[in-house]
Amino acid sequence: MIYKILLLLLCCCAGSVFGQDLKDISRWKVNLSKTDAKPGEQVEVVFSADIDKNWKLYSSDFKGGIGPLPTEFAFDPNNAYQLVGDITAVKPLKAVDPTWDKAYTYFIDKAEFRQRIRLTKAGGKVSGTIKGLLCSSENGLCVPFKESFEVR
Repeated sequence: MIYKILLLLLCCCAGSVFGQDLKDISRWKVNLSKTDAKPGEQVEVVFSADIDKNWKLYSSDFKGGIGPLPTEFAFDPNNAYQLVGDITAVKPLKAVDPTWDKAYTYFIDKAEFRQRIRLTKAGGKVSGTIKGLLCSSENGLCVPFKESFEVR
C-alpha cells in the first residue's frame, strides 16, 4: 500500500514539474523584410521567436561540441531564391561554458535571426526547418526542437 501511495505522489510531482507544454516554449514567426521585392532584388528572411520566461534559446553563431547546441536553419532547395551569405543572429547574449571554457551565445525572452536572399523569380516560396535547443534556467531541463517554416 505504501508503494502505491509513493508512486501516486511521484506521478503528481512529475506532472507539476513537466506540466508546461514543452512544444510551446518558443513561438516562431518568419517574414520577409520586403514583401513587394522583384526578381533580382535582395531581401532578408526574418526569423523571430518569443521565448517563455526562465528559458533560453541557443544562438546560431558559435561552434557546437561544447554542450549547448547551436540553432540551425536548413533551407529547402528552390529556384525562386539564392542564399546570400550566412544566417546572422541579432544581438545575442554571450556566456562561457564553465566545463569546456568556451564561449557561446544565446537569447532570453526574444530572439531574432536574419538570412539575406536574392530573389530569382516572382511568386516563389522560401521554406525549410529550424532546429535547436531550449534550456530552463530553473531546473536545467533542455528540450531539442525542430520546426518547419514557409514564407512567400
